[in-house]
Amino acid sequence: MSRESIELVNVLIPQGTDIVPLLRDEDSSAQALEALRAFLTDDFESVVVFGGQTRTRSGVEGLRENWLDWLEPWASYRVTVEDVIDAGEHVVALTRNYGRREDMEAEVELVAAAVFTLRTGKVARWEDYADRATALTAVGLSENVRTSS
Repeated sequence: MSRESIELVNVLIPQGTDIVPLLRDEDSSAQALEALRAFLTDDFESVVVFGGQTRTRSGVEGLRENWLDWLEPWASYRVTVEDVIDAGEHVVALTRNYGRREDMEAEVELVAAAVFTLRTGKVARWEDYADRATALTAVGLSENVRTSS
């Protein structure tokens, strides 16, 4: 992977932005997804791995569907990237996610990761993992990996 691949991944994750209104609103979502389309392959897949289950959906619409399913219980949800790792054929984003339900005052935190498979300078597969160790294992790394960004 190149520095450009790592930079691409940093661009794709809306850091610090509350993504609940962004993805739930049809107009905002349509604009954001249209902008994303330029960075995705024609056969792009979105994958969510959580609680031993994997859900795969196709296209930019599938990415939105996966995220809307994940965001269903949340009133607000934001993601920050702690580091990005070059993992050969993949780029791994180590994230810290913050969500708040409607009936909560404080946010909860999820230490997670996303794995991006790039092909011809575009993202072919975006895998979101609720467990960082599982994501790292999926690309042949351990939790003790030294980060590289």
